[in-house]
Amino acid sequence: LCGITREELKSTFEPEIEVFGHKNHQTPEEVVTAMERNYDGYHFHPDGAGVFNPFSVLNAFSKLELGSYWFQTGTPTFLVEAPASSFAEYRMDANNPVPLIYQSGYLTIKDYDRRFNNYLLDFPNDEVRYGFINFLVPFYTPMKNNDQGFYIGKFIDELEKGDYESFLTRLEAFFADIPYELNDQTERHYQVIFYLVFK
Repeated sequence: LCGITREELKSTFEPEIEVFGHKNHQTPEEVVTAMERNYDGYHFHPDGAGVFNPFSVLNAFSKLELGSYWFQTGTPTFLVEAPASSFAEYRMDANNPVPLIYQSGYLTIKDYDRRFNNYLLDFPNDEVRYGFINFLVPFYTPMKNNDQGFYIGKFIDELEKGDYESFLTRLEAFFADIPYELNDQTERHYQVIFYLVFK
């Protein structure tokens, strides 16, 4: 109901893993690794085992392809560090959105600082991470939804080839629409764009 462990995935879904692997030219271990990268990583306790998102796993087996099944069902927010006390709030109308974001599955526990009683929250997996980034890019850059894959691919290609001039030219284009005068609002805008590009 809340998640599938790696062991449960391998033992319970052995036939589905075989079919998925055959269709996608992958060994069973490659299927599990791909699903782990895309759908695993949810933690409900600092010492708890990570679990796979059951909604996405079942959809992937049904459609025989990896996809952003769960992420497309909601609206994401942002990466935060949060004090442990913020997890005690469960009301929908609370001023603190962290419990709802965490309970919704957009963030999960990645680390816990026992000394200061703080959790580090992060994206649980690639499905949520890339869905989140793709969701935010159109709000902070001049890039439209249908251009994202092209531009992200070009960024990666230019960096891998060492073509830093082209990369920097493309990066300048992202900042072209932002006023030169820095204030609190525009500085945050720059920070978000840098985060989105380099994430």
